Amino acid sequence: MKNTLLKTSLMGLFCLFSTLIFSQGMKEPAKKYQVKIRVYDKETQEELTGTYLKLINLTKNKLADSTVVLDGYATFTLERGFDYDIVGQRTRYLTKRANFNAACYLQDPQKVFCIAGIEIENMSRMGGGTDLIEGAIGMKRIKLNDIFKVENIHYDFNKANIRPDAAKELDKLIQLLTDNVGISVELGSHTDSRAGADYNLSLSQKRAEAAVEYIVSHGKISKTRIIAKGYGESQLVNKCADGINCSEVEHAANRRTEIKITGYAVNGVPIDIK
Repeated sequence: MKNTLLKTSLMGLFCLFSTLIFSQGMKEPAKKYQVKIRVYDKETQEELTGTYLKLINLTKNKLADSTVVLDGYATFTLERGFDYDIVGQRTRYLTKRANFNAACYLQDPQKVFCIAGIEIENMSRMGGGTDLIEGAIGMKRIKLNDIFKVENIHYDFNKANIRPDAAKELDKLIQLLTDNVGISVELGSHTDSRAGADYNLSLSQKRAEAAVEYIVSHGKISKTRIIAKGYGESQLVNKCADGINCSEVEHAANRRTEIKITGYAVNGVPIDIK
């Protein structure tokens, strides 16, 4: 089962505009937001009561609050002018990192706030300069051999060095491994079918090793948690094998980097996640 990695980060920043949220009579933006969050399993839609949530003030770089989801919801109070992450943690689930930026109006006065990774379900004005935002965060259960495609990992032709644009995407993998200290993964690099099979296999292995080395050195991630694996052209996702005429777009689909979950442990004890 393939999913887009870090969709939260990976979900482009969705900006809410004052003209869409509030009537024209509500001219003054809220000074505070009461954010009411429910957490659910993305696959089964089951409500995940007991999930631990942290509110991190990114502007001040410190933990602002923490709580456990009870009676279906957890509630945080956020102040205008600050950028926050809401981090959901639960055994056997990938840590979920969502963002509520109550300071993006500083870049664009038309924006009330910006969010990523939170599904807004209802908004209302409470009075006293506080708005109520009700939303949901979906979490994904950790499963053995689940594969996540890593977007935008590009290499120069015939080279394996990490380009600056690829480094930004690898930083997201560092965040994933930092947030989920119990998972072990394989980083797989794939090529298209052009050039010889042996050459492609060697090149993909070098690229995978370069990516892993970047993650280990820049993220201080233990090498025991991440394996580099080059697949060359052995796992094409379409018909574009040797001798088949394909467009550049079709070939590009085969040139990809993927992360596969290979293990999971809690406090050093391996957990069955089949």
